[in-house]
Amino acid sequence: MASGLSPARAIESVRVPLSARAIDLTQAVENVSTQGDRIQVSTAAGADGIVRRIEVNAAKAGTQPYWIAFALTNDTDEQIERLIVAPHFRLVGSGVIWPDLGASRVSAITASQGFPPERDESTDADVFRLTLDPGTTVTYVAELRTPNLPQIYLWEPDAYKDKVTSLTLYKGLIIGISGLLALFLTIVFVVKGALIFPAAAALAWAVLAYVCIDFGFWGKIFDLGNEADRIWRAGAETILAATLLVFLFAYLNLSRWHVRASHVATIWLLFLAGLIGLAIFDAPVAAGVARISLATIAGVGFILVLYLSTHGYDRAVMLIPTWLLLLAWVAAAGFTVTGQLTNDLVSPALIGGLVLIVMLIGFTVMQNAFAGGIAHGSVSDSERRALALTGAGDVIFDWDVAADDIYVSPEAEQHLGLKRGALEGPASAWLDILHPFDRDRYSASLDTVLEQRRGRLAIDFRLR
Repeated sequence: MASGLSPARAIESVRVPLSARAIDLTQAVENVSTQGDRIQVSTAAGADGIVRRIEVNAAKAGTQPYWIAFALTNDTDEQIERLIVAPHFRLVGSGVIWPDLGASRVSAITASQGFPPERDESTDADVFRLTLDPGTTVTYVAELRTPNLPQIYLWEPDAYKDKVTSLTLYKGLIIGISGLLALFLTIVFVVKGALIFPAAAALAWAVLAYVCIDFGFWGKIFDLGNEADRIWRAGAETILAATLLVFLFAYLNLSRWHVRASHVATIWLLFLAGLIGLAIFDAPVAAGVARISLATIAGVGFILVLYLSTHGYDRAVMLIPTWLLLLAWVAAAGFTVTGQLTNDLVSPALIGGLVLIVMLIGFTVMQNAFAGGIAHGSVSDSERRALALTGAGDVIFDWDVAADDIYVSPEAEQHLGLKRGALEGPASAWLDILHPFDRDRYSASLDTVLEQRRGRLAIDFRLR
């Protein structure tokens, strides 16, 4: 059994005042290395100035765990009771590449004197209760389950209870709002049947799942282990990116602007679907790629929104405020995961901001869908013949909006020297045969008819 080397200097002790509600010990702890399953540590100097040595054995023989050490001083004449709290997951500083998705951090804590800290039951943090006698300095050696310890706090018990209670109330409100929003958009989709509603509803359900996982809701219901929680967290981030891509594609009708948009979106979605499978084997890698994809979708989406807005597309114009808020959210999330924003309120605020974005998306979709009515019915062959007779020789152009299928009378194909049926198919297929200078005007005209849901369309364009 190999012994670890003690530090060259004694540990600096942290004074614990009676009035302190919480003390951040993250910077005060010292990482201690060892080559075996036990370690020797030099304690902090006590009131007599003497530095002692303690030896700690690992909870499981034959292992080589990670260790930290810290010391606390009670220089008052009263006994102090405190809680050592190490959160399982923190979005702050979790990282982008191979992010830290959380796990149980501390397996055991040993005290240099007095009773060892006792573990309190908690689903989202390692909590140990300790007692400091008056005028004592105690050195603590903690055995870690993970190489990283994002944060460790010393809390006054009542203050920590108040914090947990208020955060639980906030979590309940956010989960309730996101759940009602997802249910509402699903019901509207069933009633209205427009394509943008299932895309918006899927995004809302993905946000609800992400919120529940981040708040530990599923863990309380299904008793998930640390590894399962990491897999679910990576999967939720991947699904969030996928549903955001689907919503952007469906809302902006990108297939009508360019035929390759469907190909790009399909490949991207298949890639994200593969990440869900990867999460089972390597959750950090899947989560890291999902975070990069989410930021990329937000950036590319903003460029598309601005481009289509300059071409008079009303849907894109209405999406600008929401997408600006999404970009701000992505920027704030980026600063948070890279450790540049470290406030404890940042993570709950980001979750609330994500729900707010989905709420604004729902309002935007509702405004578009209920601005007016449009008939979605297929036209029979007899009706087409009636239109042809009425046209008296004019070329008949018929667009079945619901099926996205264009019918053109054979005269047009004869004039252009094309085969029968060459001009039939989805509206986006016409982009390849239109003059390059007429393509944007063609797409914008069709989308304007869809937006206004009434009126007539008179437009001249050139075909190859």
